[in-house]
Formats: sequence, structure tokens, C-alpha cells
Amino acid sequence: MSMSRSHKRRRILLFVDGVSLTLSYIVMITLRFQWYFKREWMIPLYSMLFIMEILFATLVNVYRGRSLDYKPIEDSDPLEVFVEFFKNQVILFVFMLVVLMATKNTQLVSRLAMGILVITNFVFVFTFRMLYRAILIKSGNPEFHRRKIAALVYSPDINAARAHLEKELGLEFSLEGIHPLDEAYPEAGIRLSNEDAVIKKREELVDAVRNSGCSDVFICIPDKLELADFVRNDLVRRFGNVGINTYYALSMDGQWITGNLIRELGYYQATYYTAMVKRCNVLGVNFAVSNVENAVRYVRSHIRDFFGKYICFCNVHTTVEASENADYMKIQNSSALTFPDGQPIVNRIQKAGYVKAERIAGPDFMEAMFNSTMDGKLSHFFYGSSEETIALLKEKLPERFPGMDIRGFYSPPFRELTEAEDEEIVEMLNSSGADLVWIGLGAPKQEKWMAAHEGKIHGVMLGVGAGFNFFAGNIKRAPRWVRKIGMEWLYRLFQDPKRLFKRYFESNIKFIWKAIFMGK
Repeated sequence: MSMSRSHKRRRILLFVDGVSLTLSYIVMITLRFQWYFKREWMIPLYSMLFIMEILFATLVNVYRGRSLDYKPIEDSDPLEVFVEFFKNQVILFVFMLVVLMATKNTQLVSRLAMGILVITNFVFVFTFRMLYRAILIKSGNPEFHRRKIAALVYSPDINAARAHLEKELGLEFSLEGIHPLDEAYPEAGIRLSNEDAVIKKREELVDAVRNSGCSDVFICIPDKLELADFVRNDLVRRFGNVGINTYYALSMDGQWITGNLIRELGYYQATYYTAMVKRCNVLGVNFAVSNVENAVRYVRSHIRDFFGKYICFCNVHTTVEASENADYMKIQNSSALTFPDGQPIVNRIQKAGYVKAERIAGPDFMEAMFNSTMDGKLSHFFYGSSEETIALLKEKLPERFPGMDIRGFYSPPFRELTEAEDEEIVEMLNSSGADLVWIGLGAPKQEKWMAAHEGKIHGVMLGVGAGFNFFAGNIKRAPRWVRKIGMEWLYRLFQDPKRLFKRYFESNIKFIWKAIFMGK
């Protein structure tokens, strides 16, 4: 982004904040003084405060806009917008107090007037900034021109690359297309550079990217590909000859390394490659400490070690239930992995010293795994939920995650199965050859079912509860910013208060009592 465009955005935000402050003063004068100042000295006093606040708000916005962590408003979620303007408002409020004390006017200014001013300004600034953000998101930022970039990927990874790049490229780049590398650099016989047909395909690939107007190219070549260095170096040379910058995606064990997997080790940047051995005990449940992307990568790279085993996603309700039921506790702790699916649990884990621990919710894990397996290298089966939900999953999953290898869906009867029926289901699941068997029976039923079938199911079982409904679309998931502040439970409570109120109320009270007051 050029400096002039950056200045233009900040000027618009300054105008937004100035209008908000002006309206706040109008509301304050109307409510507190009914537009009639009883003393003559009130007019210059409040005029001085208004002018000083406008000037200082300008300084604060300019200073914060130049900071290294400044994030454009349309690229921020509502929580980030709130935090940014909240910091500004706190600084502005402190400055106002300093000015009043320095001018010895603290006793003259009405506390009620200042209270009205602070509250209304808070509301107006947030409202107008969110409106400005909505306009930019809807119409595109007119002051920002993205650089065009093309991606080069082998065919099995195209769908996954498109899903990630279209969502995660950010403001700097605009994805102009994804080009397959298969014909230009066939995995078999990559070094056949003297063949006219292969050379022609490579030249056509470069021409296609150049003619699309791209200034940059993003090369995705898995590290497991034979002679990957040859392909990378040849592409870098060819694009360099025509003045196109190249970015090279990093991978390990055939999987892409993302920002969440990068750690700073002094001078170095390193990829975090966990052995998933960290465990933290909360109310007796041994939780695996990780984050979503790392967990997905670990399960993918160790998939055969998990065959016949099960993975749990344990929230506050199931954690409390496990603490009161020895059999259910044994099931949770006998899993291959039990992940914390609740912010209060993660808070306890972080206080225990695992400051990098993150919530790993079943739906988040599902989405990351679905994106990761659009290359078709792992297969899926969905067991559980209702016929209506299964029908929606059949329709929506292939559309949203093209390339996923889905081996089947099955909604079991809502009753106890006979031994013969159970054997038929086991045979159906195993004959599908699915690597990942998603279980959506609801807790604690799904955990008990997985434990009872440990060693019988060839794939790895994952109990994800309402995850089926989220991806089917018959239950709307909380926005990302709501999840970020750990309030998804409240969002779900508003969706289904009759069913969830008693559960949340009892579970949260018990969790707080046991975790905090009893020190478990």
C-alpha cells in the first residue's frame, strides 16, 4: 500500500472519529444542559475541551496508524476493531483528565456531562467504524490495490490450495489463478528437460502467468516430491527471467507449514513439530496440549498409529461429567488423544504453564482436516446424527471441500442396536476403507460407542458431537470473533435455551467450584 493511500484511510477514520466526538458533545449538551449554559465560563471551558480532544484524537490515530502492528479495519474482525478503538478511547479519556487537572478545572466540569460524553462517544465511534468496515468489505477498499499473484500446484493439492489461498492471502495479494504443474513437470521423469513437449509446456506456463498480469508467483511443491529442488530452481529461474517474483511454500512430510506452526527460537524461525506428549490434567481428564493446525498435522502424519483408536473433544460439560463418573473418566483418558473443547478448560491449562495452549473444538478440527484432505490422500466416513442432517452433509460437503474422499454416510436408528445390527455396522465401516470415521452421536453416547468399538474399527474414530449439524448448516456456528473471546457457549445458548440452559448453568457452576475453589 502506498503512503498516500494509507494516509487517505487514516484521514477517513479521523473524520469518522471527529464526527462521533461532535455528535457526542451535541448529545451531552442536549441531555445535561438543554442547550443552555447557566454560566458564561461554561462556553469557553467546554469549547476548549472539544478542541483539545479533537487535536489529541488526531495525534493518537496518526501515531497508532504508523505502528508496526496496525491492521487495516476491513481486515479486522469486530473484536479487533473494538480493542483498537477502546485503546484510543482510554488514551483520550486519560488525556482529558490531565488537561482538566493541569488547567485546574476538575471541579468546574460536570461529572454527569463527562459521563454522558464518554459513553456516547464510545457508542458512536464503534458504530461508525463498524459501518465504515462494512462498506469497505462490501465494495472493496477503493484506496487499496492488491498485487496479483498466481499459484503453481500439483493437481492433487489444487483444491486445498485454492481453499486456503482465497481465504488467507490477506490484503497484499489478489489470487489470479491456480495453475497445475503436472504436464510441465511430470512427477515421473522430471529431468526430461530436452523433450520438446515438456519444454513447450513450461514456456506456456510462464506465459500464462505473465499474460495474467501477475507480478508474483507462489510455488507449492511438496518436499516429498522426488527432485523437488530441480522443479523449484527451474521455476525460479524461468520466472526471474521475465521479472516475476517467486514465493516458495514450505512443507514438511508432505504437509504445508503455516503461520500457526512457526516458532521463534532466538535468531531462527522454526516449525513446531510436536510429539503430542504434553498432557495437562483438568478435573482428572488428561488433555493434549496443542493447537488446531498442529493437531491436524500430527493426526495426518501418524494416521496408521491411530487406526482402531479414538479421539475425544471434551468440553466443560463432559469434563464435569467425567469428574463425577469413573467409567466415563476412564473412557476419556483411554483415548488416543483428548482435546480441550472449551475456553474455561484452556484457561486452566494456560495457568498450569502451557501458555501456548489453544482451544481445539471438534468443528474447528473438522474444518482444518477437511481442508487438509482435499488432496484425496485420506478418506472419510460420517456415522451418526439424523437422516435430515446426513442428507444435507451429502449435498454440502462435496461443494465446500471438493476433492475430499468421502466413503459413506450412515444415520443409525435412535434406539439400542442389536448385536447383529452392530456387527453389520462395523462391517460397513470397515469395508468402506475410511481412514477417518467421524462419530456424531452426541456426548457421552459417542465416547461410550467409540470405547466399545476400540480395536474393531479399522480407521480412527473422532467424536465430534454437533459438528455434523454445523457443516450441514441446520445449526449456525458463532462468528469467529465470538469464538475468539470464548463466548461460543453463550451464542449456542441463545440458539437453544430450553435444552442448553440447565446443562450450561449446572456444568459451569460445578466446573468453577471444582477447578477454582477445590483446586482440582
